[in-house]
Amino acid sequence: MIRMTGLNSGLDTDSIVQALMSAQRMKKTKVTSKKTKLEWKKDIWSEMNTKLYDFYKGSLNKIKSQSAYKTKAATSSDTSKVTATATSQAAEGTYKVKVNSLASAQYVTSGKLGTLTDGSKAKETTKLTELADPIAAGTQIAIKSKSGTSLLLVDENTTIGDFTKACTNAGLKASFDETQQRFFISSDDSGVDQTFSITASNLTTDQQDTIANWKKQIGYDNLSSSDKASVQKIFDQLQTGSATIDKVQNSIESYTDKAASNAVNAYYKKQLQDGYEASYFTDDDHTKVSDAGKQALLDSGVKQDDLDKMTEKELADSINSLISKNVAKDLKSDEYQQKITDGIENGIANADDDFLKKDSATRKIDSVAAATTFKDDIGTITNSSSVLAGLGLSSIDGTAVAEGDAGNTSGMVVIAASDASIELNGATLSSSGTITVNGLTLNILDMTAGSEVSISVTKDVSGIYDTIKDFISEYNSILKEMNTKYNASSAKDYDVLTDEQKEAMSDDEVEKWEDKIKDSLLRRDDTLSSLISSFRDNMSGTITASDGKRYALSSIGISTSADYAEGGLLHIKGDEDDSEYADETNKLEELLNKDPDLVMEVFSGLASNLYDDLFKKMGKTSMSSALTFYNDVEMNSQLSDYKDEIKKWDSKLSTMEERYYSQFTAMEKALASLNSQSNSLSNFFS
Repeated sequence: MIRMTGLNSGLDTDSIVQALMSAQRMKKTKVTSKKTKLEWKKDIWSEMNTKLYDFYKGSLNKIKSQSAYKTKAATSSDTSKVTATATSQAAEGTYKVKVNSLASAQYVTSGKLGTLTDGSKAKETTKLTELADPIAAGTQIAIKSKSGTSLLLVDENTTIGDFTKACTNAGLKASFDETQQRFFISSDDSGVDQTFSITASNLTTDQQDTIANWKKQIGYDNLSSSDKASVQKIFDQLQTGSATIDKVQNSIESYTDKAASNAVNAYYKKQLQDGYEASYFTDDDHTKVSDAGKQALLDSGVKQDDLDKMTEKELADSINSLISKNVAKDLKSDEYQQKITDGIENGIANADDDFLKKDSATRKIDSVAAATTFKDDIGTITNSSSVLAGLGLSSIDGTAVAEGDAGNTSGMVVIAASDASIELNGATLSSSGTITVNGLTLNILDMTAGSEVSISVTKDVSGIYDTIKDFISEYNSILKEMNTKYNASSAKDYDVLTDEQKEAMSDDEVEKWEDKIKDSLLRRDDTLSSLISSFRDNMSGTITASDGKRYALSSIGISTSADYAEGGLLHIKGDEDDSEYADETNKLEELLNKDPDLVMEVFSGLASNLYDDLFKKMGKTSMSSALTFYNDVEMNSQLSDYKDEIKKWDSKLSTMEERYYSQFTAMEKALASLNSQSNSLSNFFS
């Protein structure tokens, strides 16, 4: 519709319409303000709900359990020899410990590698096939440890670094010292169960060809580094006999779609890249920018003056950056997304790479051919100790090997793993470094040379005290926050700011204004009031103990402050960190030493009451979800209603504004007609 705005009347129609609309928009603004406040309130409640639930399943759940009051402490008479920790299951008393031997890890030091054929020394990047004593392609090195098996199939590109990485993948510590020209390999921890082995064997030609063909079939070269590693692990399962051909085949075929996607995307990316480079550069080295390239830079927003000042290299760099952006944009277009989808599913007929020509069906491996060329049980291949000589190693099975042992032509040294051996109250026990028995954990550090170390196990009074103190700290923190929100100052004179109002204020002023509103949103909230009462009423109640008497927290030295304004916060009288009550007698500590069971009965009983009450309050209702303390369902429904109401107002205001403009346009047309008639009469009489 064409709007005639004051051409004949001389009125500022836009200002008049906006003034008329302003009063109407206020109605929508009020609804928007209610919606914003409710969203803020919901966010505040959501954060509070998280704190309450974490408290419920964490500190409260722990403190109500009797096991929280049965902790034990273990002390050693000589911590340089043995340290100890105790669980609640450990029997109180004194234990006598003799350490006869220590646990050790398995250590392997290789023999010194020979000088390479070119006279240089080996390093991380040296290929295994180029060592002084070369390791032939097709050699399979198996590293087996407690963590698992890592297989390294040597090819013409396998390096010393690949071997150390294979050891690391098996859970070992491994490094190659270029100065010493030796490998240093050890188990990750001590103990006989950490024993590892390193053996080598040769795959048959058929087996090598099959792995190569399978990789080619699934597009292995197009996979990411992490996916390649995953595929190799799948092959490892086959070669160790832990998976059948069918299982391995299915597993590696699952990577064909990834490989195809990567290959097709790379194909079209290169196609686009080549096209742009041919247009934007005049030379094969891509250093000289064509006129078309310069125009492309201008079209992209580069100013002519800036373009003229660029060096040849700066021009080339700018074009390469532009090409990258254009290629990324083109690949996301509907045209290329369709090409990529078709290429992944059906292949690309005119591609040079055979893998790109394949469709999804022909990427599958021929299971019949696979079964005839690769045996399920590859583990029967005979290991050869001489194969590893190029690495300064021979077959390692965990047995100790000295440098001068007969038959040790590699010059390696192996220290066998061993367990610690101790006598606990006269009984001989062995394990790796740490020994756990009857709730007592002993960390063995040194031999005792025939003497004894005393381990004393007692009730951990300080641990129980700290558990109660930590609970009270978290309880007070949540209760204080709820009290603050419930007793917040009113913000009835503050409303949500409009965009226009925000523009007239600084960011700091806007933040303070909104915080004032947010701080008041739970003021006198009924749900919050109920939770505060639950906290205070349950923890200020009484419990009938096993002696038939009733006790409150005050009976065990815990009370609320005389200052009513604190809102029921708890204090441990005599606690050194409580400035208000630090000078009083610490009754809680005394009772924990004299009658810990009474403390347990009182505190766990009151905490259980609070726990049960909170469980009821976060039950699912028509107005709230499960595990939720506030009416989130009701709030979501209200927010939905506000959104619908705002949409209706948007439509209503748009219609109203059009009506106002239509009325003014009609008035302008009438005035135009009247002016025309007046001019005609004037001309007639003149």
